[in-house]
Amino acid sequence: MAVNMIDSGRIKAAGALLWRDGPDGPEIAVIHRERYDDWSLPKGKFEPGEHALVTALREVQEETGHRVVLGRRLPNIEYPVLGRPKRVRFWAGHSADAVEFTANDEVDALDWLAPAAALDRLTRPLDRGVLEAFLRGPAHTFPVILQRHGKAEHRGPDYPDDLLRPLASHGQEQAVTLAELLSAYGRLRVISSPAVRCVATIRPYAEFRALEIEIDAALTEQAYVHAPRAVVSWLRDLTAHQEGVVVCTHGPVLDELIAAVLHGPGFGGSTRLEDGPTLNGKPWDPATADQWANESIPTGGAWVLHFALDPEAPGLVAVDKLKP
Repeated sequence: MAVNMIDSGRIKAAGALLWRDGPDGPEIAVIHRERYDDWSLPKGKFEPGEHALVTALREVQEETGHRVVLGRRLPNIEYPVLGRPKRVRFWAGHSADAVEFTANDEVDALDWLAPAAALDRLTRPLDRGVLEAFLRGPAHTFPVILQRHGKAEHRGPDYPDDLLRPLASHGQEQAVTLAELLSAYGRLRVISSPAVRCVATIRPYAEFRALEIEIDAALTEQAYVHAPRAVVSWLRDLTAHQEGVVVCTHGPVLDELIAAVLHGPGFGGSTRLEDGPTLNGKPWDPATADQWANESIPTGGAWVLHFALDPEAPGLVAVDKLKP
């Protein structure tokens, strides 16, 4: 799906809070832009047809030289530019490189700082707010991505066995797009319902990363109908492994899982997030959680759950939506 840079006059941009492990905890990358003589976080405008996740990855690499693995959503920031509103979406971004910074056309200096020093160095309060939000949760998290299959051919006599119903042409396009978007979260374990449409949705990502697709019959709609709550226990056991994973399954299964994640026992939030997980980078809000628990993710969309990488208790710290 094409993404326009301008929507009702708004300038769209994305970036990431770039961090790495230091001897005393996380270190934050702050960049100096000679054009503005300020210290900020890496970010930039969408290119035509570009997804926000791709923008964030591209801008961080262009401005800092670092490839990143994205974590949880952080708050958007908004401010006017020449009389027009600008919105910047942010993610946490763990550095995947050990590279030396080289000055470029946009950034002439990069410093790695402890969080307190980074807060002091950042020029704008809006950037400091993004860093403060990052510090309210654990730095290390792992994603469990609950992926709905792409748009499929209609049910009917052509497919008497529903497990054999394939992706429609739009669903095939979604699957290709998802290969790039899922890669933003690093190298993930891949699990799928045996349904053809689910396997086909996740196959481009698995092939791109040279990964095996694990088939699990517990993720079919038929299994869900016979034992609706069994899949919740299945997910709870999966999160105990504390590894990044994408699970491709069906709408009714996802509805059950997200309701359980937001309101059920066994997916408690981190002790550093007092009220509950963030929702698309915003603080926990019961009304929003109720809305999400009662809505279905669209075909090709996903719920991205971020859990604390904690050997004692992998608590849920964030729930984000992903749309291709």
